[in-house]
Amino acid sequence: MIFIMLSVLLFSYNNVLWKKNLKATSIPFLVAYRAFFTSTISIGILLFFFTIENVSISDFIKITTGSLFGVLGLFSMLTVIKKASLQWLGIYNLLGVVFTILYLWIFDTVPIKESLLGLVVIVFGFVCFIVSNKQTQLRITLKQHLVLLLMTFSYSFSAILHWKNLNLDFSPLLIIANQESIVFLVGLFFTFKKAKIRSIKIELKTYFKKIAFMSIVVFFAILFSFLGLKQTNPIIASLLFLAAPLTTILFSAFFFKEKLSKKNIVFIIIILLGAFILHFQNN
Repeated sequence: MIFIMLSVLLFSYNNVLWKKNLKATSIPFLVAYRAFFTSTISIGILLFFFTIENVSISDFIKITTGSLFGVLGLFSMLTVIKKASLQWLGIYNLLGVVFTILYLWIFDTVPIKESLLGLVVIVFGFVCFIVSNKQTQLRITLKQHLVLLLMTFSYSFSAILHWKNLNLDFSPLLIIANQESIVFLVGLFFTFKKAKIRSIKIELKTYFKKIAFMSIVVFFAILFSFLGLKQTNPIIASLLFLAAPLTTILFSAFFFKEKLSKKNIVFIIIILLGAFILHFQNN
């Protein structure tokens, strides 16, 4: 549990760093630059301390599938928060437990009947939050809502797949190395596709310290989250990770002076209430 709580704080702070650094540079460049550090760190530690001889092609495919959904979730998230409030990221992350429950109902043994009340409460609070912010500074477009839904689905599916991989005794570092390497390659591809080499060289120097610090933060955030997932089932882990959206919302108010209205606080509490109902119904 302590690992998940540490990862929650680091992920929330990392979201702040993402938004700050995205103000003056492109998403692919920032993603590739950060992933260069995190993939190098994780691969270096993995090769130095662990052996990967027992990883088969089918094992590699399982890990890579989870990582690809994580990459899709990352790019979806950054596409929206580059222009929109971090509060939306927090709200849609709160919705993640719904996707988790639906997946486990369809593919595993979790009965949907016992989860209906919690799901209804979560969706009710979520819809109220969207409707109440249609005419405020927080409002976003339909396209941004759809991208955030894609992010939520991708992150939830990635977390479930990696939880299954961790239960097969794959090293968390192996999964991190795999995911960050894919993030790096995808980011690198789109960076060279859109930017000129001269501008890339200038940005490499300009953002070195910021990205190096950001890489350390996100590396430990991912490591602690995987260590926590390895010890916890996905439903309880989803509930614990609910603290991340809340701290993201609080950080957005603190670092970016984004207003948190009384209405929004009430709707966030309703969503949380639904999540806790899910917890009690499934235990």
